Amino acid sequence: MTKRILALVMAALMVLSFAACGGSKEDAKNDVQIESSVALLDSIWSTLGEDEKFPVMGGDFSAPVDGGAGAFNLTDKENAVAQLHIAEADIALVSEAATIIHAMNANTFTAAAYRLNEGTDSAAFVASLKDSIVATQWMCGFPDTLVIYTIGDYVVAAFGNTDAITLFKTKLAAVYPDAALSVEEPLV
Repeated sequence: MTKRILALVMAALMVLSFAACGGSKEDAKNDVQIESSVALLDSIWSTLGEDEKFPVMGGDFSAPVDGGAGAFNLTDKENAVAQLHIAEADIALVSEAATIIHAMNANTFTAAAYRLNEGTDSAAFVASLKDSIVATQWMCGFPDTLVIYTIGDYVVAAFGNTDAITLFKTKLAAVYPDAALSVEEPLV
């Protein structure tokens, strides 16, 4: 009788410990902690090896950052529409943004991270952003591929040549394994 009670107690403790561990993993999976849009892009860029990197600039024309991501000033709506390829009406849905762009040709590689305001419908934002990027009248060639991810309350869009986008996707998945790929399509 004592052995049965002890076995039942041990079984109950094991079930509780498994449930507790499972709950912790799920909570950690759904609680993405990202400091800022700049930190998000830099965390991806920093995983590229020296032989994988290419010259980049971040930020915007008023405060460029050489060699990494930079914050983008959203108060300059005309520049935001032109450089971020975002609909002007959607700028109000974003609390902060950052860019990292190929230094020689934005069509070769451009990535932007957007932190959405609380309560913003990320699926609607992604759809509008995709439409804006696809409708862009490109100069100096066309980017090959567009990808858009959601990561917590962030949206990350990148377009460029296939090799650069494939590398970006691989690095993003390694840094943010719970990122959801919302859009992947050719632009040519």
